[in-house]
Amino acid sequence: MLQGVEVLCNLSIIYLLKDNYHLHPASLSIVMCFIKIPWSIKLVWAVISDNYPIFGYRRKYYLLLGSFLCILSLICLGLITHNNLFITILLLFIYFFGSSLCNVIGEAQVVESNRNCSINCSARNVSLFFAFRKLSFAIMSYLSGYLLLLISKKHIFLIGSFLPICVFTSGFFIIEKRNYTKSSIKEQIKCIYSIIKLSYLKNFIIFIFIMMSTPSCGNTLFFYITNELKFTPNLLGKMAMFQSLASFISIISYMLFFTKIDIRKLLLYSTIIITPFCLLPLVVIKKVNYFLFIPNTLFFITDTVLIEFIAEFQTMPILVLCSRLIPEGFESTIYSLLLSANNFASIISSFLSSLLTYSLNITSTNFTNLPYMIIICCLTNIIPIFFLYILPNHSQKKNLQHSNSHTQNYYSYPSTDYISSQKSDSSEITKFSTDMQIDDITLQ
Repeated sequence: MLQGVEVLCNLSIIYLLKDNYHLHPASLSIVMCFIKIPWSIKLVWAVISDNYPIFGYRRKYYLLLGSFLCILSLICLGLITHNNLFITILLLFIYFFGSSLCNVIGEAQVVESNRNCSINCSARNVSLFFAFRKLSFAIMSYLSGYLLLLISKKHIFLIGSFLPICVFTSGFFIIEKRNYTKSSIKEQIKCIYSIIKLSYLKNFIIFIFIMMSTPSCGNTLFFYITNELKFTPNLLGKMAMFQSLASFISIISYMLFFTKIDIRKLLLYSTIIITPFCLLPLVVIKKVNYFLFIPNTLFFITDTVLIEFIAEFQTMPILVLCSRLIPEGFESTIYSLLLSANNFASIISSFLSSLLTYSLNITSTNFTNLPYMIIICCLTNIIPIFFLYILPNHSQKKNLQHSNSHTQNYYSYPSTDYISSQKSDSSEITKFSTDMQIDDITLQ
């Protein structure tokens, strides 16, 4: 639900920082880096919730706290006048802190509630989960642009607070045992360090970091298409909706036709295919599309949809491999660790993008050097393919199985009883491995 709020409010946040505070592309990237820091240290929230229960509960009151912070920050964003950048950034930071806390607790609950789920049931649920999430993102993306034409940004923040209220209310219905086996933070850190030292997991974290930390020109292109091409919020919302639908189709296609392909080959081919599409914005910037009688709107929508469709083929095998590498008993913590590495790399990417934007002297009105930035970002996207060799391959299958069985006996986190309408709700990544009977490391 809270991810849906982020999608709904995303355009409002960007327009708020762009129009109300007149931030340039480089400054906007820095601000977005800062407010999303809580998502890069999700592992900290996981360890804290495991070791410092509130009133004897490790899940319930942390979920209530996180959702309350989201409600408070969104309501304040909807009521204040937005003439102080520091207060706005602080409220956004509080919101992302609350949402990351809720996300960690939700992941732990889902993992625990799915431990006894059958393989076929899990496969169906994971497929439905990803499909439903992308469809909901498509709806929220469309509404994010459409509502900006009808109401103000502040009203959208107030509307968005409804979903955290639902999460806050649901927190009171969690049934959780107060008796659990407590372990010290020192023991958990020692255990996590021992797992990270496993070569296949360490290499996977390194690859995720390299893949996600390359610079992007997304925020700069946003300024170009809004200030130069005069794209409306409604059109941007439709573009985001088509992107989500493309992701949905890509996920279904992957699970139906591409789960047997080796991960290295899939990442290599998808990177090679997606690279030329990343250069297509140059066609619009240089006005070449007019000679082809293709309007800017149609060209950008087609380009973003194709890129999103292909990029999802890179994401899905990463998700599957992630789940295959998590030793049993460490699902929540290692999952949070892997996503923390992913989110931290995204922050590094935003910082590098901001530095590149500043170095090329690109502002909200000066896009002279934007083509150079697009070319540089496109070339850096090729870098990860030189590190594909560090990913586990089929020959390491037995080593992976042995490592997982070894770590299972080393330590395990206590279980929380979570009652849901169906005991087989699926998590984002964690259950993907059990679901799809994929050959351990060849995965696809």
